[in-house]
Amino acid sequence: MARKPRSAAQSNADLSLTEFTRTFFTTLGATVRQDSSQVQHALDVELTEPLRQHFGRERLRLIFHTGEAEPDAELVAHGSRIFDEMMALLDQKGAFAVLRAPVKHQGGELLLSAIRLTNASVSRLRLQERARMLFVFTWRITYRADDKQQEIFTVWLDDDGRLIHQPDAISDDAAPGSDYARLLQEAEPAAVERNDAGETLPPRLPALTQLTRLAERARSYAIYHADVRCVTHEAEILPRLYKTLNRLITYYEQQIGEVQAARDPEGERRRALEADLRRKVGEEIENHRLRVEVELIGYVAVEVPIAVAEMTLTTGRHEVAVRVEQDRYSGALRRPTCHACGDETATATIDRNGHLMCERCTHLCAGCNDLLCTLCGVAPCPVCSAENCDQCGQMCWACGERACTVHISVCPTCGDSVCHACQAECAACGVRQCKSHLRSDCVAEARSVQELICPRCAVRCPGCQQFSAHTGVCDASGQRFCQNCLIVCAGCGRTVGPGYYQHSAADQQLYCRECLHECMFCQALTHETKSCAVCERSGCPTCVGRCVVCGRELCTAHSLRMSGCGHVVCNLDLQECGVCHELVCPRCAAVCPVCDNFHCEAHAMRCTQCGQEYCSACVSRVGLCATCTVISIGGIPVDRLALAWEDDPAAQALIPHYRWVVGSNRRYDIYVGEGAMMSAAIVVIDRNANTRRVVWMRRLSALDRLRSRLGI
Repeated sequence: MARKPRSAAQSNADLSLTEFTRTFFTTLGATVRQDSSQVQHALDVELTEPLRQHFGRERLRLIFHTGEAEPDAELVAHGSRIFDEMMALLDQKGAFAVLRAPVKHQGGELLLSAIRLTNASVSRLRLQERARMLFVFTWRITYRADDKQQEIFTVWLDDDGRLIHQPDAISDDAAPGSDYARLLQEAEPAAVERNDAGETLPPRLPALTQLTRLAERARSYAIYHADVRCVTHEAEILPRLYKTLNRLITYYEQQIGEVQAARDPEGERRRALEADLRRKVGEEIENHRLRVEVELIGYVAVEVPIAVAEMTLTTGRHEVAVRVEQDRYSGALRRPTCHACGDETATATIDRNGHLMCERCTHLCAGCNDLLCTLCGVAPCPVCSAENCDQCGQMCWACGERACTVHISVCPTCGDSVCHACQAECAACGVRQCKSHLRSDCVAEARSVQELICPRCAVRCPGCQQFSAHTGVCDASGQRFCQNCLIVCAGCGRTVGPGYYQHSAADQQLYCRECLHECMFCQALTHETKSCAVCERSGCPTCVGRCVVCGRELCTAHSLRMSGCGHVVCNLDLQECGVCHELVCPRCAAVCPVCDNFHCEAHAMRCTQCGQEYCSACVSRVGLCATCTVISIGGIPVDRLALAWEDDPAAQALIPHYRWVVGSNRRYDIYVGEGAMMSAAIVVIDRNANTRRVVWMRRLSALDRLRSRLGI
C-alpha cells in the first residue's frame, strides 16, 4: 500500500524534533552522525560514559517516524520511551549546575599592556587569579488561550545582577565565537572539593539571599519579555475569536428568526435561545482569554576564571590604585574607568587632584599648565575661550562664568569682579565698567549707532528727558540740551533748544524767537515782513503781496488775490471783463484786438475765418470777428508787389495766385486773397511782435466759404 504523504506542519515538527535531538546529544558530548541509509533523518549516536550509564547502552539508533521502524532503532516522539529518558536527564541536569569555563588565554602580556600611562609610573604591582560568576536562568513561558504555546527564555546576569545584553558576547573585546551558547557547551563541571575526612564538599556559591535576589531580577526580565510577546499573541487570537463569535451569533439569530410566533406566543423559546447565546459567547471569550505562566526550569552558575592586575600609579604627588581584569576564557579586558565620564579607558592620565581620566576628559589649564579632568572645574573664559581652573580663573558676578585673570577686572561703580564680556567702555571717557551701569546714548541711537555712556558722562536732556554725552548749549536760554533737541536758526544761525524756536509756515524752516515777528493781519509768526505801500502796516508774505502790474507791496485791504491764477493785483490796476464786467487779472486776462477791452475765459470766442481769439461781443452770430466782417464788405486792395512774408515761405508762395485785400484791428493785419473758382486764402500777421510774423494761414474752397457765411 502506498504511504500517505505527510503534511507540511508534520514535516516541520519532525525537523524541529530532529534538530532538538541532535543538539541535545551534541551538547552532552556525544558523537552524532547522519545515517547514510534510505531512512530519512535517522541518527546514529555514540554515547559518552555518563550517557551510557543513563541510557544503559553504548550506541543509539534514532528514528522519527513509525513507518521507518527498524529492529534496533528507537523512536523519538513526544511520549516515547527514549524521549522521556531525555527529558528526565534534562530535569536532572537542568535544575541546577555549577560549571567552570576553561582557560583559553594564558600569560600576562595582554594584561600588563592593557593601559598606556602618560604622566605616571607603576610603583607597586600585584597579579592574582580570581573567578567571576555568571548566572544563567532558564524560564519556561506558557501562553494559554484557545491554543497553547510555550517558549524557553534565558536570562544572563553577572554577579552584580546586571543584565548581559544580546547578542551573546561576553564583551566587545571578546574573541570570535565566544558567545554564551559556546560557553555553556565548553564549560566543564566544577572541580569536586573534599575535606580532610575525604567527604565531598558542596560547590561554593553565593549566599542564598543573593541567589534569590538574582532570581527575582531575572524573573522581572522574563515577565517583561512575556508582556512584549503578549501583544503578538493577542493579535493572533482576536481574529479567531471574532470568527467564532460571528459564527455563533449568525447561527442563533437564524434559529431565533425561524421561531414562529404562533408556536411561541409568550417568547419563552426565543428567550431561551438568547440566554444560550449569551452563555456561549461568554464561554468563547473566556476560552480565548490569554493567560501567561512564567516558570523557572533551571539555572546554571558559570565560574569564569579572571586574571587580576592590581597596580599603584604615582606621579610624585599622588598615588592612584587601579585594577585591570582579563577574562581567561574569552580574553576580554576590563580596564579602569575614567573619573569624569565613567567609561573604560586604555590611556591612564592622573590630574592635579589625583583623579584617573581618559583622553577625552583631559584638560590643560592655560594659567598654571596643570592637567585636570572635566569634573575638576576647568571652564573656558567667556572672552578668549582659554580653559582655566578654579585657582587660575575668577568667577564673574554678572554671568557666573569663570574668566581668566587677563579678561576680568573690578567695576569702578559697584566694586564687583566682572569679566570683560559683561563690561564695556564708556564711549565718552573710555572707563570700563559693568554694562548694567551704562546707558544708551540717545543721539547715537538716532544715528543708528550703538554707544554706551557711564553715569558721569550721561546728561539728561531737559527737552526729551533722555541721556546723552553729545550735548550743546542753547544760545537763547543758556541750558544744555542733547544734539537731537538743538536746532540751528535758519535766520541768524544761532543754536537754540526746545521752547526757543518755532516752525515757520512760510518757508517750512525753523527760526528762533528773535527772528520771528507777528503779522499784524493774521497774527502768525514769520521771519520775513513786508509793509503795505498804502497803509504802511507790516505783515507776512502771505498777507502782504506784490502787485503783478505796478510792483507795489500791498496788504489784503488794498489788493486782491485772483482766485484763478493767484496773482496779487492792487485796487488801482484791477480790470473787468468788457462783457460780464467781472474782475479779471490784468496779467492773465486777454485783451480783445478789436475793442481793446479785457475779457474772461467764459466770454472768449475764436473767429472761424482768421482763427484768432476775440471777446464774444466782437464776434457775430456766424462766427466772424468784426474785422473779417468789414473785409468781406470792403477791404482795402493791396498790390502783390507790396506783400512780403519772408518769415513763412508757404505764405509767400500764395501771393501770386490771389488778389489781396486787407483789414486791420489793434493787433492783427488780416489779408484775404480772392482766387479762381471762388477760392480764397487767409493770412494773419501779428503786429505786436518786434517783427511782423505770420500767425495764421488757411486756404478756403468755395464750399468752405459758403459754410462760413452760413455759419455752419
